[in-house]
Amino acid sequence: MTPHPRNAHIKGEPQLPNRFIFGDAVDESGLEATEYLVHTAAPAFVCRLVGNDFTDFAGRDEDEFASALLFDVAGNRSVYVCNRGLRLFDFTFTGEAPTAARLQAICDEAIACYQRLHEAYAEREVGPKAREMRQGPTEPLPPAERSRAIRTLREAARAAAQDPIHRAGFAAQVQQALMGGDQAVFTEAQLSLLGEPAARALLVNSARDAIAFPEVVRADGSVMSFELWALPFAFSRAQGGVWWHFPLLERLETPLADALDVPEKAILWISPTLFTVDMLNERACQNLMHLAGVMDAGCDFAPLDPDSSRATYEAARKTQDPQLVISWLPFLVERGALPVEQARQLSRKALDAVMPLVQQAIGAEMEYGEAELFAPLPWWESLQAGVRAWNRKRLGLTVALIATRVGGLQDLEAVAEYQPEMQGYEVGLKLRGSEELLARSPWLMVPDVAPDKDATWQDLCDCLREADIPLSETIVKLH
Repeated sequence: MTPHPRNAHIKGEPQLPNRFIFGDAVDESGLEATEYLVHTAAPAFVCRLVGNDFTDFAGRDEDEFASALLFDVAGNRSVYVCNRGLRLFDFTFTGEAPTAARLQAICDEAIACYQRLHEAYAEREVGPKAREMRQGPTEPLPPAERSRAIRTLREAARAAAQDPIHRAGFAAQVQQALMGGDQAVFTEAQLSLLGEPAARALLVNSARDAIAFPEVVRADGSVMSFELWALPFAFSRAQGGVWWHFPLLERLETPLADALDVPEKAILWISPTLFTVDMLNERACQNLMHLAGVMDAGCDFAPLDPDSSRATYEAARKTQDPQLVISWLPFLVERGALPVEQARQLSRKALDAVMPLVQQAIGAEMEYGEAELFAPLPWWESLQAGVRAWNRKRLGLTVALIATRVGGLQDLEAVAEYQPEMQGYEVGLKLRGSEELLARSPWLMVPDVAPDKDATWQDLCDCLREADIPLSETIVKLH
């Protein structure tokens, strides 16, 4: 655009956004009982609009829309009525008045526009319409069938690692295993390949690609290719329990797509379902295979049974249980529509655009304290970045509080113990030479189809090395 000289005549093509303008009628006493309507195109006019009108006319009792233009002899004026209970009157025309048929057609169009406007206001007030909630299958296989499925997947991974010809159909086999209702099939298959790194890496990476780059076959036979992204979201709660379904998150789609410069006709769909670490660990991220298909069908994905989950949440939220929560807001983008480098460059713009909407959506369903939204990233990068930031924030706060109490970090040392139930390490902090722990802090593994304990330990070591705090590991001995 170029600056418009202050003394130049205004130029440009006038593009009216709408022929109709609606508003409240006002006089010297304030708001009147009627509204007004302005028709800005030819024939231009202003008139009054009132509801709850039941003036009798030939089409009053019709089920379909009906209207009429009547003449009020006593008032010497034309009146438009319709069976939607709306009436237009006191027409003031600019220029020549139209015929009755022309005016009735314009008023029909105005009433249709007025109703759409009110429907938009109503939707904005009550939020989007509730969508169907769908869960993925969770039925475990019978023992013999499960063993066969594990063996088949393991042998397929070995064959694909040894012969590139077998890799063509291997991705489909992995996808089928993840789509099934028994998560033990994939988990046991990859664990049985710990001694065969090449075959295991191929199996795990194929599963991660199937989740990160889902393809949906629609009813008409067409195939849609997506990429799974997410916004990490950390927040604090004073109450127990965490809820996970937030219908108002649908409002993020347009501002997020605009902020990230996603092409206008490309798909970007955000899931109103929030995923916590516990939810992802419960199914080892495998149920994410169903997310794209459910969202493409216009439904919301339910990682847990909604009714029982809501009952559990309502009971837990009555307790006082201060907690920090790390979670993710997944969204699907049409394959190739959002380059990673572009998303990184526009991440601040995206966060500024959607953070108020995220806070509004979460606050409408669940009380929370402070909240922090992280930059959008492809799914697996998002999980890693979110957990990494959360771990360091928790441990950093704990260390800072202790350092204040004991007068610095120079005498601190850390002891970590792996806790399978929390899918991570419990880090204890103490003074050197003392057995008494001053505080504990969790250090979580990144959720994955095959969580990497060694990588988690190395990340913890690196973090404490930067702080110059010695670290040792306590190995639990089972007797």
